Amino acid sequence: MNRKTNNVETADGARLRPSLREIEALRAMIATGKTTQAARQLGTSQPSVSRAIASLEARLGQPLFARRNGRLAPTAEALALEARAAVVFDLLDQIAAPRNDGATAIRVAAPPTLANLFLAPLLARFIAREPGTRIHMEVGKSTDCLGSVADGSADLALVDQASSHDGVRLEVFRQARPHVLMSKRHRLAARADLAIGDLAGEAMIALSRRFPLRNKVDAAFAAIRAEPAIVAEASTSTFLVEMVRAGLGLAILNPFPLELRPEKSLVFRPLDLKMSLETAVVVPARGSLTPAARSLANFIRTEQPESPFSKPIE
Repeated sequence: MNRKTNNVETADGARLRPSLREIEALRAMIATGKTTQAARQLGTSQPSVSRAIASLEARLGQPLFARRNGRLAPTAEALALEARAAVVFDLLDQIAAPRNDGATAIRVAAPPTLANLFLAPLLARFIAREPGTRIHMEVGKSTDCLGSVADGSADLALVDQASSHDGVRLEVFRQARPHVLMSKRHRLAARADLAIGDLAGEAMIALSRRFPLRNKVDAAFAAIRAEPAIVAEASTSTFLVEMVRAGLGLAILNPFPLELRPEKSLVFRPLDLKMSLETAVVVPARGSLTPAARSLANFIRTEQPESPFSKPIE
C-alpha cells in the first residue's frame, strides 16, 4: 500500500472527513488482514480497497497497517478509529433493520455483583420503556462473559477489571478508585483516605489472584516490604462485603456497584493506589450490535446514578 504521510485537505486547508467507503474498507481489512479477502467481503476489487486505505492514511497522516507474517496487522490508530466508527454503523443497521412487532430478545452476560446490584433494576426500567423486549440473562465469571460475546452466544456483556480479549471491544461507562470497605467502628474509619501502609497488619478479605486489583494490591504491599494479612479470599465482591459485615476484616474493592445498596454499618474510604477501576459494556470486536442490543448499551450509559465513590464516563 502507498504510505502517504500528507493530510488530504480542502482548498481552505480544512481536513476532509473519511468517507463511509474508506471506513468500510478499514473494517474489512481489520477483520481479514488481506486486501483480497477484504475486497471479496465488500464485493469490490482489491485495488479499490488499497486506494481506500491509502486515502484514509493520507487523511490521518499516519499508517494504519503493518505487515506481519504475511498479513496486514492494524495499528493502534486503526483499531481506535474502528471503535469510534462503530456507533455510526450501529445506527445505519438500526435504520435498515425491518420493523419487528414481536418480542425482541437480547442475550446479556455479567458477573454476579454487576448482575444483581446494577443490571437487575436497570433492566426492569429498560423493559418498561421497551415492552417488546425479552432479556436472556447469563450470570458467570468475567472471563466467561467476554468469551460469550466473542463467540456470539451473548449479544453484549458487562464486566469490570476485565482482561484483554481479541474478540471483543470494551465501551467503558464508569470509573472509580479502589476503596477500602470497613466497619464504621473500625479505627481507620475516622480517616478521610488511606494508603497501603495504613493497612499493614490489618486482617483482610481479598479478591482471588485472577483479579487485576488483587495483583496490584499485592505489588503495593511488596513495594513497602510488607505482606497483606489475608484471612480469606473469594471471587465475588458480594461475598467480601458479607465477610466485612461479619467483622472478619477489611476489603479493597471497586465501590461500583456495591455503593448502590449501601450497608449502614459499613463505610468506604478511598485508597491511595494508582489504579483506575473501569466498568464496561462488552461488544463484539467485529460487526455491529443488533438495534435492540445497541439500544440497551446506550441505555446503560445514560441511566447511571450519581455517587461520591465512582463517576460516569461520557
